[in-house]
This record gives sequence, C-alpha cells and structure tokens, in this order.
Amino acid sequence: MKRNFSIKRLVFLFLTVLLLPGSVAYGQESESSPALFSLSLFRKYISPVDGSRCPMYPTDSKYSMEVFKKHGFAIGLMMTADRLMRCGRDETRLSPKVWVDNENRTYDPVSNNDFWWTDK
Repeated sequence: MKRNFSIKRLVFLFLTVLLLPGSVAYGQESESSPALFSLSLFRKYISPVDGSRCPMYPTDSKYSMEVFKKHGFAIGLMMTADRLMRCGRDETRLSPKVWVDNENRTYDPVSNNDFWWTDK
C-alpha cells in the first residue's frame, strides 16, 4: 500500500510543534501564540509555493488554526495529527462533498470531529 504523506505535511506538522512552549493551556489560544504563529508562517510562505492540493474543506492548515483557537494546544495538536492522518484517505469516501472554488472537496469541519471534547 502506497503512503501519501508528503514533505509538505511533514513541514506543516514540524512547524506546528516547533514552538511548543508557551501554548499548552486548554481553551482559547491567543492570536500571538507560537502554534498559531507557526501555522500562519506555513500558510503565508510554504503553502503558496507548493500549491493547494488538500482534498479537504477546510484545508488542513485552516482546520488546525480553528482547532487550536477553539481547544488550545494539547487537544489541538491531537486533532491536527488525526486530521493529517485522515486527509485524502477513507475520509474522502465517507464524508459529504462540497464545491469550493470550482473544485469538489470533502467537507470535514472541526465541529464534526470535536464532539467528544465539548459538552455542547
């Protein structure tokens, strides 16, 4: 079985973990947290060079930013790793499709995956 784990995903995960200290609190991440800062660097400089190939909506980096803001670093890191492992695999067959920028993408928002972390 062929693995589809690209260099881009490895860089994304590395940048997510790179600035670990200072953002381990549960709950709302500040906009200046190291995790969100590293994600914004990835989205601004690396993703445009490599191109958008993520079959999911929202993209992995957008999903990660949302989950870090909503749940904090510890749960955000777990949910980001889970998303990267699911991206482009069985999830594309199991989840509903949406049209985004004239492309068919798999709809997988944070709200579909955090039901066990929240009381709502």
